[in-house]
Amino acid sequence: MALVKCKECGSEVSSKAKACPKCGAKAPKKTSLFTWFVLVVIVVSAFNIIGSDPASTSRTSASANSGAGSSSIAGESEATSTPPKVKAPEWRIFESADEMTGDKSAYAVSPNAEATQRMGFPYGDVEAWLGVGCDASSEWAYIGFNNAPNLNGGDIGDGYRDFRLRVRWDDNVVFDTFRQRWSAEALHFHNDRGAIQKISGSNSVMVELDWHGQGTVRFPFTLNGSSKAIQDIRRKCGEY
Repeated sequence: MALVKCKECGSEVSSKAKACPKCGAKAPKKTSLFTWFVLVVIVVSAFNIIGSDPASTSRTSASANSGAGSSSIAGESEATSTPPKVKAPEWRIFESADEMTGDKSAYAVSPNAEATQRMGFPYGDVEAWLGVGCDASSEWAYIGFNNAPNLNGGDIGDGYRDFRLRVRWDDNVVFDTFRQRWSAEALHFHNDRGAIQKISGSNSVMVELDWHGQGTVRFPFTLNGSSKAIQDIRRKCGEY
């Protein structure tokens, strides 16, 4: 038998006593061995479950790695990718018919081009395009404008003026002759066949004009898709 102190009055009480003989306080209940055993089993089982759940750890790790990998790949992609190339505008085609005679013609024209240096008033909005036309019996090449070109010089004829202008086909600079009818909004090549061959076989062309009040003015034209567009209108004109 052992003596223990009463939790209420502090008197020594037998460990087997059910109550303190001095104050009457009941002795605390003792935890049985079975209860201690059950508690130990529960704690050990819980520890094992937490420590041996690789799926949870794996998922957490995989998620973190995935996020890091995605960020890295995205970063590498942004650093190494190149912007997509913008496709240059191509030539287009259209058809026209004379309302009186019904005669048809077809045209292949370049995208509109502005002067390499913007002109002053009143020519600030002038645009030009390079074109090839055909009908049932002929073909021609020309430069069209949204306003009639006002050029210096030229050889005056009956209702027209001829101009000898510098033209750069790719890297080759030559002189070509153009004709402008009075107040017309187009300059026509004298040598239509030669001009059409150059339009089909070159990548770019630039024409230099001596514009009244503006001095030297240059218009660059893309020839991207010109060869196909010319073939398309020739097929149409072959059916007229």
